[in-house]
Amino acid sequence: DDDDDDDDDDDNDNDDPQSLKDDNSDEIELGTIDFDCNAMVPKGQSPYLSHFNREPLPENEEESADVKPTRSRPTMKKIPLEHLHINRNLIVQASSDARDNYEIENGNGNNKESSMAMNLFSHVGKDLAESWCDVNAQAIRENSDSSRENDNENKPNGVFSDLQSALYPSLASYCDTQITCMNSSNREGIENVLMLHVLNHILTANQDIKSHSNRIRSLEKGEEDFDTEQFRDQGYTRAKVLVLLPTRSTAHQFAKAMIDMMGEDCEIEEEERFEMEFGPPIIAADDDDDEENNNDDADDNAIQRRKAVQKEKGKDWLELFGDDVNPDDDFKIGIAFQNTKNKRKLKFYSNYYHSDIVIASPLGLKVATTNEDDEEDVGDVDFLSSVEIVLAHQADVMIMQNWDHMASVMSCLNQQPKKGTGIDFARVRNYLLSGQAAKWRQTIFVSRFSDPHIIAAFNRHTQSIAGRVKIRRKVPSDEASICDVMIKMRQIFQRISCDSIATQGDSRLKYFKDKILPELLSSKQKHTLIYIPSYFDFVALRNLLMKNDRAQYHFVSVTEYARVSEVSRGRARFLQGRKRIMLYTGRAHFFMRHHIKGAKHLINYGLPEHAEFYPGLLNMLTQNVGGDSEDALLESESPVTCLNLFTKYEAQCLERIVGSKHSERMLKNENKKVFLFNS
Repeated sequence: DDDDDDDDDDDNDNDDPQSLKDDNSDEIELGTIDFDCNAMVPKGQSPYLSHFNREPLPENEEESADVKPTRSRPTMKKIPLEHLHINRNLIVQASSDARDNYEIENGNGNNKESSMAMNLFSHVGKDLAESWCDVNAQAIRENSDSSRENDNENKPNGVFSDLQSALYPSLASYCDTQITCMNSSNREGIENVLMLHVLNHILTANQDIKSHSNRIRSLEKGEEDFDTEQFRDQGYTRAKVLVLLPTRSTAHQFAKAMIDMMGEDCEIEEEERFEMEFGPPIIAADDDDDEENNNDDADDNAIQRRKAVQKEKGKDWLELFGDDVNPDDDFKIGIAFQNTKNKRKLKFYSNYYHSDIVIASPLGLKVATTNEDDEEDVGDVDFLSSVEIVLAHQADVMIMQNWDHMASVMSCLNQQPKKGTGIDFARVRNYLLSGQAAKWRQTIFVSRFSDPHIIAAFNRHTQSIAGRVKIRRKVPSDEASICDVMIKMRQIFQRISCDSIATQGDSRLKYFKDKILPELLSSKQKHTLIYIPSYFDFVALRNLLMKNDRAQYHFVSVTEYARVSEVSRGRARFLQGRKRIMLYTGRAHFFMRHHIKGAKHLINYGLPEHAEFYPGLLNMLTQNVGGDSEDALLESESPVTCLNLFTKYEAQCLERIVGSKHSERMLKNENKKVFLFNS
């Protein structure tokens, strides 16, 4: 779990879950940012130079850094940010070496021009700053997650929204940053500030290398010797930024946003090929012959029905897997930037060794860096040896794919190269030569929610000497997902005791075997849906039922690996009552969003990672299971039920479902293990 010493004030949270409040926000007028980039004067030292011009750690310090708590796992403390006007439910935690990024100069908290964010923005190139002001205008107008209530305070000053003012100092100072507060309203603002940081880093680095190259050529023309140490400005390879994304469609959105922020005068190479391979799928137009009119009408009706079904799956599902996007999760692409006096150029499909950015999925990069003859043997990873920023965006989606690929990719970063071709060692930074590249690398995880996989990866793979920053969101009781349950029912939460996170699966299975399964079999209860977030838990539970003589013939399974015919047959038998129990995996629900008909009793074998899944599953339950038989009528008279099993290691999931205040009580009360909520 997160390392913190929060002393959050939850006095204003409601004690019981209530319906979400209506959003009566006024429509915001369109406009532009009132900011003169030409008048911007850099304040203080460039954050790029102050970070990457540091001398490598001495050997004794570098060795001891691995055992010091401040390096291996620093204590995270809450930072008071009232002066930034961000939502009171947002919590910013920082290690001791990262807290200076949130100090306010001159003590004037109301003057955004004097804030650390604006000081750091003053070092952004003017062309990029002007493009940023145009691209970010909408995010500033909306100003999501702001605490401003007075109409006179409705708009922030400067070039950042209130949330961006809290994010940018940690990003621009190269702190390892974990952002787990993204949602549909603030997503644009977060993505904009991430893009600003990535582009400014690349353009600043390229400009620094270009100016040094010009200076070296000038000095070489003279007869005097000169010191080359001042010109150590690059790595073993050119790739500076690695962006990890879940699907081609998300990579397409990221690249298009990057092009927009580069400005209209930026020349794009291989854009047509990129659109073909990463953009929306192109549907070939049918011939308009009279003989095919009837077929065309039938096809149109089928398309309309398909769109209606997909629309019910939700906007987030459509953005990832809809017919208008490319959901492929195996991809990698290099992007190179070139600046001349007259124009800027962006080139897609550049060689990895000659790219500034590598955009890839964890699976795509895993395949690219694995030896074809031996999967255990790491292939060519030299192009990742000098990566300075790693951005894992939409990590919540990558969790549902295969998180092991993420661990494999992170372990391949910043290794000493095996090949030395084309390397100018006189220009390579000293910390790279000392094997300390990981301590200068910035790692950024962005997700809609906090998860043990993300927390563990962040704690394990982040070593930046600039420190760590975590930004997360508390969940008030009236904003918990349990408030969206529309069916009148009793919801029981059962806490299962377990000694460690490694044994929670065995403890959960034992509880189900001893307490729940005998009752299900003795009562012959039908229409029971068991939702299982983890596929490993599904395999264990399926094997348990298969070995039970009374249960092996009374259940069906719906998984992400099952064929369509198997799923359809299983759902039909479950609806008809021919099979009493359905095992339904979390990944199957994430990728398919099946609407399970006939479910009347729900057992959440584990809490759903995505908070919206909880009310979605409960709202699928139905009182009338259909049929005119005596058993069907008796079944219809019994109430719908919901049982949720959880352990103390599911604190993040529980918080999103019942709210921060309720979850804290449910986890800390050792004498009480059963909790009841009524909707």
